[in-house]
Amino acid sequence: MNEFFYFDKKEIIEILLAIFILTFIFSFDGIKFNPNLLFISFIGVGLSFLVHELTHKYAAIKLGYHARFRIYLPSTLLSIILAFTGVKLAAPGWVEIYPYKFKDWLYRRLKYSVEEIGKIALAGPLSNIILSFIFLLAGIDFLKFINAWIAFFNLLPIPPLDGSKVLHWSIGGWAFFFILSIILLIV
Repeated sequence: MNEFFYFDKKEIIEILLAIFILTFIFSFDGIKFNPNLLFISFIGVGLSFLVHELTHKYAAIKLGYHARFRIYLPSTLLSIILAFTGVKLAAPGWVEIYPYKFKDWLYRRLKYSVEEIGKIALAGPLSNIILSFIFLLAGIDFLKFINAWIAFFNLLPIPPLDGSKVLHWSIGGWAFFFILSIILLIV
């Protein structure tokens, strides 16, 4: 559990950079940047993104793996460019999982199972579905939308998105949560 609270300096910088970039992206009202959305986007995206990535990290650590957030520049740049077209691509990076565990004074290489990868992948979108539902009940539509969008986007069954890993593990589970994210987008 202590590893969950450990962040090296580079990981903290990459998380903050991703939050600022996503804040910028969600501050667009269609194709026009709206500075009035900056504060609510920062709060909403910061919370939504952080919870999403930290639940991935927590799930990986609970299953015995090391994990850290990594920013991915190609998808980050594409996300920024697409923001000017009205498309909100929320893909600044991912939680990288390291299959090593320190035990008996040695690092042991662990093997990923399809189920473990599926559970780790589902953790992030599931956290956004829960947050979206909470914000729906609270009547905070913008934050409900941000979380529903992040869940929906991440559950698309396109590699390397979370949805492809969840689908590979459980077709029924993927379909249930994907449909739930769509429902939250339209209510």
